[in-house]
Amino acid sequence: MPVRAPARGRAVPGPAWLAALPALIVIGLFSVHPVMVMVAGSLGVGRPPADEGLTLDHYTRAFGSETVRSALLDSVLIAGGSVLLVLLVAVPVVLRQADDDRHGRGGVATDVLLTLPIALPGIIIGFFAIVLTGRTGLLGLAWGGFSGLAYTFSGLLVAYMYFSLPRVLGPLRGAAATLDPALTESARTLGASRIRVFTTVTLPLLLPALIETSGTAIAVALGGYGTVATLSEGVRLLPLNVANELTTGYRLADSSALAVILAVTAVLALVLGRALSRLVRRAVAA
Repeated sequence: MPVRAPARGRAVPGPAWLAALPALIVIGLFSVHPVMVMVAGSLGVGRPPADEGLTLDHYTRAFGSETVRSALLDSVLIAGGSVLLVLLVAVPVVLRQADDDRHGRGGVATDVLLTLPIALPGIIIGFFAIVLTGRTGLLGLAWGGFSGLAYTFSGLLVAYMYFSLPRVLGPLRGAAATLDPALTESARTLGASRIRVFTTVTLPLLLPALIETSGTAIAVALGGYGTVATLSEGVRLLPLNVANELTTGYRLADSSALAVILAVTAVLALVLGRALSRLVRRAVAA
């Protein structure tokens, strides 16, 4: 008896979960299990030497340390501040890129230049900062005020701006491409200035993407290690403390507690960014 082929246009039923199984396995191996080990270690019920018994002493010691509190605050300020400053640069750039794409004027060289930092390890970005604004850096030789700037809060902020730039530009460019140019053209036809069109039409439509992208970029910047490790002579951020607890004495439980604090902070940035983005999107659509 001949086998009939399934009719065109009709989905062939099957176990859809099988398609997601490889991804679930990867997530389980590289996310769930390590996080469980990390949390267990921070509570004293992990593997040796983090197996002294259930305790919150490692968290108490972390939050009671002025060094850790300062590192956490600086991490939030550097990550949040750098992303907010990048937004000021990124918004006009992505709007121009979207307009160029619509008219077939997009330049490959410009795209590569703007997205280059995402391909560079953080330690290379830190090296760039030293070459430019270190004690013998190019800008430092031109003017003494730039000498050693790389090791200050301001220098680290600039380095993290460069680190975050492509992580903000990519998602925002996609959001800007979905904006209907007819809306801005209609507003201009009615006599609205460019600034008024931007503040009353473009910005509200782009705001949900701005918020969500900011949350994601802040979360990524919080976990960045290579850049601050290269510039660790000055401001210390929490990832350095996590690594330091492991490399100087192998204090696994204390390192795990700091890692959990850092991870929770990053997750909060992600969750807040997405939650606020949804609220704003609903408000704009209403």
